[in-house]
This record gives sequence, C-alpha cells and structure tokens, in this order.
Amino acid sequence: MSTVLTYRQNPPMQDLYRAFMTGFSDYIIPFQFDEQAFEDVFLVRDQNQPSRSIVAYDGGEPVGVVLSGIAHLDSGWQTRCGGLAVAPHVRKLGVATELMKRFEKDAKGTRLLEVIQGNDAALSLYHQLGYKTTREIYYFQSVPLETTAHTTSEPIQTLFDRLYPTAQHVPIWQCDVRVTQQETKLVKVVEDKKEGFLLYRNHVLLDVFGHEEEAEWLLRAAASQSPLHITLTSDRPEWIEAARRLEFVRDEISQFEMVKNE
Repeated sequence: MSTVLTYRQNPPMQDLYRAFMTGFSDYIIPFQFDEQAFEDVFLVRDQNQPSRSIVAYDGGEPVGVVLSGIAHLDSGWQTRCGGLAVAPHVRKLGVATELMKRFEKDAKGTRLLEVIQGNDAALSLYHQLGYKTTREIYYFQSVPLETTAHTTSEPIQTLFDRLYPTAQHVPIWQCDVRVTQQETKLVKVVEDKKEGFLLYRNHVLLDVFGHEEEAEWLLRAAASQSPLHITLTSDRPEWIEAARRLEFVRDEISQFEMVKNE
C-alpha cells in the first residue's frame, strides 16, 4: 500500500507529542518525556508555538513534526526551528524537506536552528536549504570550587535594562530570557573593583555577563554555588578556555547553531 502523506499546521497537542516521540525514537540523545513534560520543556520553556508548528500524517498517524517559535528582538524578527523529526519508516520520502519548506513559508526574519554535531543527515538537509553554521555550542559540567567573591541576588529587571542592551555576545535561543519562558535568578558577583553577573535556571548557568579577562574569576564564582551545567558558545573563546583551566568537564554532545537570513 502506498504512503499517503498529509500535513497540518497547529495540530492537536497529542499529535505534536506523538510525532515528536516517534521521530526521535532512535535519536542520538534518548528523550523520555510524558506529554506534560514535553509541553513544559519544548512549548512553554523553549517557546515553540503550536500555532506555528506542523505535523506530517501517514493516514491518521502522526509521523513527522517541525516545532517553530518566533520572537522580535532589537535586531529584528527571529523564527526558530525548535525540532525536526521524522518516524523511521517514512524517512527518505521527502517528509523532512516538506516540513522545512512549510516552516520556511511561515517564517519571518532570520531563521535559526541547532543541530547535534554528528547528525550528518540533518546537516546535509539544512545546508541544501541554505542554512550556514554560525557558531558551535558546548556544554560543560562544573567541578566544586571556592571563591572569595561576594554574591548577592539582583532584580531580574537588571538583565533587561542593563545587561542585554550592553552585552558583547548574543545568547542562544534556549538561554535568552527575552524569547523563552523560564524561571531564572540573576546574581551579582563583586570582589575588589571587579563586578559581573550570573544568570541561573536551577542548576543550569544560562549566561555570564562580564569582561573577558575576568572569565575565570566569574566561572569560579559560579562553580562555588553548586554543581552546574554550563552552556558556552565558540564565539566566546576566552570563556571556553577559562572553563578548561578550571577543569570543567565538557559533555560529549555539542551542537552547531545554523542561520539563514531572510
């Protein structure tokens, strides 16, 4: 029997979930989410919007999905592909390409996505569609350290009024509080005349704001609080080198951030 594929934007929540879990069933990273956890992480926290997301169906069965979110920053509109997955039995039938074409049609401004290094099939598809790698994303686990720096809680509004407008780096989508919905804590770090800021979500260090020459001092202060997962990007080499000097453990998994301009 031939496969008859159809596509639906803004599908029911259960179809988004089923397509996601089936498509990622053999993924490099195993996903173990119930429907509520999927919604909490990928839709609420990461701001993929069901109204923009698309599911592919084989008959009535969800077999593919592209998650999508959109945000407007000072630099303009950004539309993110927050996940693309196709069930194993319908791969090589053009489902991923069709989902991305539909995502592109509804996108606005800069398109961006992340892909795990080593996922050659996805990389090939994105390159064919005109996406270019802009930077790499690395994940570290801190080790217990001590600091003489003084830390205090800072109003989160400082992040929007002072830190984001003057930052010398661009946060990745998942760590950017302007585009995601996540409970965060901002901490001010002071020692002598040095000052910096740490942005946390539970035991994840989402971002660090400070001078490059003080990277090691700030990361040491961050690691003194509790064991942390830390996200750093290749366009901040001083911070990556500081993490290595502090003997933070780098995860085996890393990603490419890929961008396509309008």
